[in-house]
Amino acid sequence: MHFSTLLRGLAVVALLRGSTAWSQTAASGFELERLELNTGQGSLLVGNGELLAPGGLSVGLVGHYQHLPLMLQNGEHQLARVSHRASVVLAGSYGVLPWLEVGAQVPSVLWQTGGDPGGMGLPPLVRRGLGTPVLQARLGLLSLHREQPMDLAVDLAAGLPVGSEPALARDAGMRFRARATAGVRWGWLHPAFEAGVLLRPSNGSFDSGPTRLIPELRLGAVVAMARKGLRAELAVRGAFSSDYAQPSLEMMGGVRLPLTSRWELFAMGGPGLGNAPGTPTARVLLGLSFRMEPPPGLERLSEAIPRFRLEQVDVAPRVEEPRLSVEPVPTRELLPAEAPLASAAPLLQGSVLFEPGRAELSGDLGLLQAVVVLLRTLPGEPVIHLVGHAGHAPEETTDGLLPLRRALAVQGYLTAQGVPASRLRVRSASPGGSGSEDPGHARRVEVRVAGQASSLAGETP
Repeated sequence: MHFSTLLRGLAVVALLRGSTAWSQTAASGFELERLELNTGQGSLLVGNGELLAPGGLSVGLVGHYQHLPLMLQNGEHQLARVSHRASVVLAGSYGVLPWLEVGAQVPSVLWQTGGDPGGMGLPPLVRRGLGTPVLQARLGLLSLHREQPMDLAVDLAAGLPVGSEPALARDAGMRFRARATAGVRWGWLHPAFEAGVLLRPSNGSFDSGPTRLIPELRLGAVVAMARKGLRAELAVRGAFSSDYAQPSLEMMGGVRLPLTSRWELFAMGGPGLGNAPGTPTARVLLGLSFRMEPPPGLERLSEAIPRFRLEQVDVAPRVEEPRLSVEPVPTRELLPAEAPLASAAPLLQGSVLFEPGRAELSGDLGLLQAVVVLLRTLPGEPVIHLVGHAGHAPEETTDGLLPLRRALAVQGYLTAQGVPASRLRVRSASPGGSGSEDPGHARRVEVRVAGQASSLAGETP
C-alpha cells in the first residue's frame, strides 16, 4: 500500500514538473496575487513619483475580482485551478517628511472557486483567507513643486509570509520589491512610468536545492487625463521572469470621480495576457478612497523660492487725516455732495500663482507667509481681499468655478495659519478679467491687505 502510494506521488511529481505554473500551484507557500496597488499619489496601479505632504493621509478600500487567474495545463489536460476570485484590499499611505512616505496594504481573499483537483493529486482550494501584507517606503528624489523637471521617487517594499497557504495567498518566504516611479504634467495630461524588480521565493517543493529568490522585472505606464475634477486613466503593466514560459501583460482603464474634496470613487477594469500565475483573463477593481493633506506650514516653506509679485508694502500703522468740516451756510440752493476721499493704498498686495487647470496650492507661498506675519504686527483688524483669476487656455476656461476654487484654497491656507475667517473677503474675477497678458500670471489669486473693511470696498480688480 505504501509502495503504490509512493508511485502515485512520483507520477504526480513528474506531471507537475512538465509545467511551471503547475508546479508553483501545487506546492506549498505560493502567493497567487500579482497586483500591488499604488498607495498615495498617482494612478491606482502605477506611481507617478509624487509624495504626500508631511502629515498627509491616503486610505483606500478596493474590491477586486479576477476571472481565470490560474490555469494549469499538462499536454492536453487543463484544469482551472482558480476560475473566479474575489478579494478586498485595504491600503494606506502617510507623509512623514517632505522626502519620505510610508504605506501598507493588506489583501484578503473573500471568495474563490476552481475545478476539482482531486484527480491530479492536488490539495483542495480553500475559499477564503488572508493575503500577503506589504509594507512600503517611498523616497522622493525630484519634485515639480520645487521647480524640477519631473516627479521622481524610489519605492522599497517587503511582503510578509503570513497569509493563508491553502488559499494560495502565501509565499514560502519574504518577497522584496524595488522600483522607480516618475511623472510629469502637460496641462490636463499626466503621463507616468515605473520600472522595478520583484524578488520572490522559488517553490522549493519540486525544485532541487534550497528555496531561492527569483528576480522578476516589472514595467508599467499610465496616461491620466484630468478635466473638471474627473480623472480618466489608461494603464499598462508587464512582468518578465525566467521561470515563466512567456511574459504577462495587463491593460486597464477606468475613471476616478471625486465625491467631495477628500472622498473619491474609482472603477477600473481590463484584460490580461500570458500564462504566468496570477494573470487573469479579466480583472475589475472598484473602490473608495479618502485623502487628506494639510496646507503646508511655515516651517516647510522657509527655503522655498517665492513665486509672487510684491507690488507695495507698508507695515507702519496708517493715520488718517481728519476731514475738514464745513459750516452750513443758509442758502436756498443745495450744495453739491462732498466727493469721497480716494481709497487708501493697500498695506500689502501681490499674487499667488497656480499650475494650469489646478486649484491646489504649491509649495511656493511666500506671499501668504508675509500676510500671516504682517497681521501679527498690525494693530486693529485689517481685512484681506482674495480675488481668484483664470487664464485663457482651454484647461483654464472649461471650469467656470476654477477662479473661485483657487481663492477658496488661499482662504483655507490662511485660516489654517490662524487668520480669522471674519477678516477674509473671497470672490472670483469676471471671465476675461485677469488683467494680465502673461499666461502664467493670469492663473493667480490676487491678495490685498487693507487697513479697514471699507478701504477697498469700491475697487475693482
